[in-house]
Formats: sequence, C-alpha cells, structure tokens
Amino acid sequence: MKKKTLRLTFPEWQGGVNPPYYEGSRILDMIAPRGEHMECAEVPVKMNFADTVPVTDGIAWKNELMEQQRAAYAICEEKDPDRIIVLGGDCSVEQAPFDYLHGKYPEDTAIIWFDAHPDFTRPKDSSHEHAMVLGNLIGDGAPDFAAMVKHPFDKKDVIYAGIVVDHLEVWEEEYQKEYQMKFLTPDQLAEDSGPLLAWLRENGYKHVMIHWDLDVISPADFRSLLCAEPHIPPVEYAVGEMTLDQILRLIKDVSAEFDIVALGITEFLPWDIIRLQKGLGELEIFN
Repeated sequence: MKKKTLRLTFPEWQGGVNPPYYEGSRILDMIAPRGEHMECAEVPVKMNFADTVPVTDGIAWKNELMEQQRAAYAICEEKDPDRIIVLGGDCSVEQAPFDYLHGKYPEDTAIIWFDAHPDFTRPKDSSHEHAMVLGNLIGDGAPDFAAMVKHPFDKKDVIYAGIVVDHLEVWEEEYQKEYQMKFLTPDQLAEDSGPLLAWLRENGYKHVMIHWDLDVISPADFRSLLCAEPHIPPVEYAVGEMTLDQILRLIKDVSAEFDIVALGITEFLPWDIIRLQKGLGELEIFN
C-alpha cells in the first residue's frame, strides 16, 4: 500500500522575526516538486509584517505563533498522512508535523538535524521562537510550545549533522554540555555519509525525520541564505560550512536504507527574487 504524503507549505516568519521567510516559503512552494500522489495543504499565516513586534513571556509574536501551530496540528490530524514534507518558513514550522508523526512512529525513530545552529534556546536567552523548536520537541525550549507536544522525543534519538560547534553562543555551549547531544561536524561528513549511517544502524532506527535548515550550507556554495543578504556587514552568528551536493548525498544515502517519514526545508531566502518582487511592486505601472 502506497504511503500517503502531505506536502505542507507553512510560510511562518514570526518565529525568526523576519518577514522575508514568508516569501521564501512561497517561492519554495513554487519550485519544489509536486508528486502525483501527494496531498497539498497550506497553514494560514498572518501577514501583518509592518506591525510593531509584540513580545509576550519573552517570545516575539507568541500569540500568533501559538495560533499558527494549532492550525498546523489541525491540518496534520485532518489529513492523517504517513509522511510529511514541510516547506517553510522559519524553523518553527516543524514542531507540529514532527510531533504528529512521532505519534505514528513512536519507536525506532530518529531525528537528523541539518543546521548550523542547535535550536534549543530558551526564552531567557532569545525572543526568537524558531531557535527553540528542537528544545520544544524534547520537552524544553519555550514552555507553552513544549506543552503542545504530545509525543516528545528523547534527546538520545537526535543527532546534529553539519553543526558549526566552534561558533555556538555561550548559552548554546552550556545547553550542549547539559543535553550531551550527539553531533557530526561538516568535516566528518564532507566526503562520506558513513558516520551518519553508522549511528542510525547501531541504534536500530527504522524511521527518520529530517530537519534541513538551508543555513547548514556555506554561502560560498549557496546564496539564498539569511547570512548572504546583499549589502549587509559580515554576520556574527555561525555560518554553514557544507555544500548543497553534500546534503543531498547524505539525504539520498539515508533514504536508501531507512524510511524517511518527514523532511522539513526551512529558511530559504532567494534575495534576488525577493528584492526584485519588492522593487517591481513600487513601480507605478504595476499599480
């Protein structure tokens, strides 16, 4: 019996407090394949980009994010998919789909977190909820968001792939020591998928959920990234060091042996398209 796949577009931007994430998700929706047997859905997201950013309980746009998460949960429950592709948006888009699928696959399921950052921040350290999403999924992070998780993951079932450990924030280093999360560096995965496959095999996993924050890729290889916005000074946060081909190879190699039940792609920022779209909208002839 063929598995039912949900292709979920979720242009959430409030978690990263960055409206261009909305456009990035919509453009990703335009270019990502639509399989013949996929069912497509979109999470409604508020577009009040120009409003003053509200901060509640230390979290920017908390009420809007909670409402949108509830909508994502409702779509997952209504569609009842076996697999979910998430086209984000910022990283917060993966909470509901990953949690929902963990209810379907409670045993032998791993998360691979392709990201330059660990995403287990707490509100006392940052107001950006998209940096708390993995913490939410393992029962930490932002308390009210973590309380929504019905099927939390054990941290032993999560592995970081491509994380830039030499550039963690101070609190991220503290949490890394506290959580003792497993990780594989860009150098360990540059030429060979073996270390990642070995971890999956040794722990007896059958199902895999993949978080793919595009910022795991180096801006020297792929330009549609937050850190590659034109005309800004060099960024102070960690910047990815892998290539697009390396990530694709890793996902293909995992897929050849394991059942990938979730793939979330986040933080796509094609700056040239976004800037051109905005610029054309300012021309009188288009209005």
